[in-house]
Amino acid sequence: MSTYRYHYNKLTKKGADASLVKIFHGLALLFVKVTTTKVRVYEMTAWGIEKDPLLTLYPSHIRIHYRPYEAKRKISDYLSKRGRFSINTVQEHDLITFSNGTKCIFYKGMKITYSGYPVSVIPEKHAAATDRILDEFKKRKNAMNRLYYHRKKAAERFAAAIRYEEWESGSRRLVRVDVSQLPMTDVFKLQNVSDRRHLITYFGLNAILAGLESEVINSDVINGNPYDLVTVSFPYSNIGEVEKGAYLRMVNPSTDEIHFEGVPNYDRSLLRNRSRWERRETISSPTVRAALAWRDGETRYTVPKILT
Repeated sequence: MSTYRYHYNKLTKKGADASLVKIFHGLALLFVKVTTTKVRVYEMTAWGIEKDPLLTLYPSHIRIHYRPYEAKRKISDYLSKRGRFSINTVQEHDLITFSNGTKCIFYKGMKITYSGYPVSVIPEKHAAATDRILDEFKKRKNAMNRLYYHRKKAAERFAAAIRYEEWESGSRRLVRVDVSQLPMTDVFKLQNVSDRRHLITYFGLNAILAGLESEVINSDVINGNPYDLVTVSFPYSNIGEVEKGAYLRMVNPSTDEIHFEGVPNYDRSLLRNRSRWERRETISSPTVRAALAWRDGETRYTVPKILT
C-alpha cells in the first residue's frame, strides 16, 4: 500500500515532478513536487483540479489544509488508510483520531506525523472544543442507553400484561391486554403503534396529556369559556432532543373535564411558503384564536354566536 511517505520520497528523491493516484471513478489525488522538501497534494475530479492543496507533505509530517467534503467520502477514506489516522464526521463535527486513539476536532493547517501522531501540542482553543464535543458525545451515549433501557423494560411489561387463550394444538390467541398493570408513561416508551393504542384507549388521551409538562403560550376567553394554547413536552422521545407539540386546552362547561385538541406548532418560516399545503402545517400566530381558526379551516377565527 503506497503511503504518503512513499509518494514524498518518490518525488523528492527519485527525480519525478508529479504523480497521480486514482481513488475512484472521476476522483484522484495529484502529488506535485514544489521543492526538494515539499510536495503538495490536490484533489482532482472530472471537472478539474482544486485550486488549493488538500495536503502538503514535508520530510517529517503532513499538513492538512482543509477537510474534504462529505460527498467525497472516498477521499477521506484514502486519507485515513494511508495516514495512520482517521477523519470522521460525527453529529456534524469533524474529528481526527490519531494512531494512539486520542481525538481532536479538525482545524485547518493541523500537522500530523507520518506515524499518525500530532506534531505539537493541540492549541488550547481546539483542545477545549474537543473536550466539549467529546463530553457531549458521552452524555448523548448515556442518554441513548437510558432510553433503550426504558424502551426494553416497557416492552417486557407489555408482554407480561398480555393474556392468551391456549389451544390444545399448542398455539394460542391473544384475548386481551391487562393495561391496569402498566404505568401510563409506557405509552411514550413502547415503539409498536398497536401496543401504544391499548394504553391510549385505557387511560384516555386527555389524561395522558394532562400529566405531562406543559407551557401556556396564550390564553383567551370566548363566549365565557376559557381556552389555553399550550406546548406539551413528550418524554422518552428522540435522543438529546425535547419534542414538543401544540394543543388547545379547554374545559368542558358541562362536566368541567379538561379536553385537548392537537394543532400544528407555530412556525413563522412556513407562513412565507407559497404552497397552501405547507402553510397548513402551522398556525398563523401563537394564539388561541389562530389555533381555533386552523381547527375550523378558517383564515381568521369567527366567534360562534350564542343562540338565545
